[in-house]
Amino acid sequence: MLEMKNICVYYNEHVVYNHAYFCAQDHELTVVIGKSGSGKSTLHELLTFQRTGTYEYYYNNENITDLNMNQQQEFILTHMGIVDQIPAFINDLKIKDHIGLCQSLSHGYDIDEIAEQLEIKHTYSLYPQQLSGGEKIRVSILLALIHQPEILVFDEPTASLDKHHTQLIVELLKDYAHQGHTVIIFTHDALIKKEADIVYQIENQKLTQYVINSPQIIEKKGISSIASPKHYTQYLYKMFEHRKLLKIIMVCLTSLSIGLCSFSVLYGQSVIQKYIDQLALLDKGGVFYREYIQLTPIPPSIGEEIKSVKKLSHVKTWPFILDEYLTEHLDENLDDLNLKLYQDGQIEDRREMTLGTFGWATYNENFQYKMDYVEKTIDNEEGIYISLPLLYYLKTGNLFEDRTLIGEETLKNICQEVNENTEIEFPVTIPVYRTIENEMEEIHYQTIILKMKIKGIVDSTYPLKMAPINNMNVDLFCPLGVIEKYQTTLMHSIPEDAQPYYPNYYQFVVEDGYDFNEAKEDIEAQGFKVSSDYYDIYTKVDVVKQLNESIFMISGLIMFVVLMLFFGVKYNQRQDDVDFIHFFTRCGFTVSFAKKILGIYFLYESFICMVLSIVFMFVIAYVFFALMYNEVFIIRPSFFVFCIVLSLCIEVGIPMIVLGRVKR
Repeated sequence: MLEMKNICVYYNEHVVYNHAYFCAQDHELTVVIGKSGSGKSTLHELLTFQRTGTYEYYYNNENITDLNMNQQQEFILTHMGIVDQIPAFINDLKIKDHIGLCQSLSHGYDIDEIAEQLEIKHTYSLYPQQLSGGEKIRVSILLALIHQPEILVFDEPTASLDKHHTQLIVELLKDYAHQGHTVIIFTHDALIKKEADIVYQIENQKLTQYVINSPQIIEKKGISSIASPKHYTQYLYKMFEHRKLLKIIMVCLTSLSIGLCSFSVLYGQSVIQKYIDQLALLDKGGVFYREYIQLTPIPPSIGEEIKSVKKLSHVKTWPFILDEYLTEHLDENLDDLNLKLYQDGQIEDRREMTLGTFGWATYNENFQYKMDYVEKTIDNEEGIYISLPLLYYLKTGNLFEDRTLIGEETLKNICQEVNENTEIEFPVTIPVYRTIENEMEEIHYQTIILKMKIKGIVDSTYPLKMAPINNMNVDLFCPLGVIEKYQTTLMHSIPEDAQPYYPNYYQFVVEDGYDFNEAKEDIEAQGFKVSSDYYDIYTKVDVVKQLNESIFMISGLIMFVVLMLFFGVKYNQRQDDVDFIHFFTRCGFTVSFAKKILGIYFLYESFICMVLSIVFMFVIAYVFFALMYNEVFIIRPSFFVFCIVLSLCIEVGIPMIVLGRVKR
């Protein structure tokens, strides 16, 4: 039994109810009638906790007046079924899924017989938008009866029905009331008034009771309980099937824009940072030389021209004596030109010189190189740096071809065998003087045999890109001071018509605080060509920065357009989301619970967006890697985090913002 006492409701100065009384008994079909504006909707909203007012509310003699909002929703869930004149549906779910969802949310019953009685089984495969007004009312009655509530409250249930379907509903509700339930109908329908047991007429701010028919008590029908085999969240995934094409297009556009943003913000910056890290490992310098053509074997010597470069205060220079191969310019009259490896003063290995294989150059022992390519350093004050390929040849007699085939463990053992007592004896050709005949310069060399300790092992052959004709691979670095000392000694015995030797190459470094590109331009302004690994990477950084800025602008524009489009779509769908929440609150769930369920659906869409955005990002990155720079392909956890966070913000955050505050 529902009972409301001392009902007082005012609209500004207009009195709707003044100490009115209402009571609905079990086993009775109670009908409330009245003129438009008399207060039918107000009483309906008071009974279903949709409006506040001054009254006392009792259920089975228990005072439920002061229930808070959550307790009111719990009461509806446990005891009530509500059917409004305009029912709320989830537009993205078929009717059969509405039934399954309601059965999964509460202790549902098998309502196939009721569906046949209401003649709505044909609607199971349809969406709510495909139903007529009368079909919607009949379906909402079916959904209200799924958990067989003790109280049913209807607002104009037959307003859009023909006489035949009105009669069906009246018979159904009357039987349901006489089985021991409380059924309350607010209506204008004369047929329902005629079939009612109790009628309340709203007049003079009161509720006047009329007994129309004597209530009949009939046996309660046995209806078997049934539980949906699916959890309610599984029905949320079905919501994606409705308007699938639109949703797929929006998710794909959003994912593409997120992927582009992730690429430009994270991947592009990661590539730039990787190149910057490589720059940090390199000396801020290179080698310069005078320009020469492909037919000329070596560039012209640098004589007095070096003075112009030395005037550049921010550039430090020194000779970089370089010979293409150890076998180049050797004096063939010498008896022993083999490479020898000594350990503790004893010859360990002897190898023949291999033509055109190993190159050598000098290093400045007075300059602190960064030596990022050195695999092992040895505590010797003076010595040579040897490449791992040359050391491998000395140890095994085999040429270094494929590192993976040799094995890292083998190479590691070879390096460990080298210590401060390991020495190498090798012949080198030292440039001593030059002669000029018919305007052709010729450099004269003297072969000497050097025996030096190893100071470090270079992990691979050191490449020097000497444009335009030769890429020099250096396997042996000798101290510059040692070579200059021999040059000074040998200069005493040069011919009278000879001229001093001038180096072909000079090494340079740029002081900290000065831009490398400007220093390079200053050197080139003196008529020299510059070769620099530092500049190669420096240029890549600059190019990638420019590309990244362009991609960032494009992706930002695309993101802005997609966000505006996405916001517009979600705003147009806002009423669907509001109806979603109202559907659950009519079932007795709280607004927060309904929003939580809706949020799960948004999470489902965002998960699809996350996966696609990550895929798009790596596709874009791969295209960039394959077509632009095939040197750096980076995968970092931050890429995934960025896509996940942005997907959540867009697919969950924006819809929740658009939805705003929804009241019960």
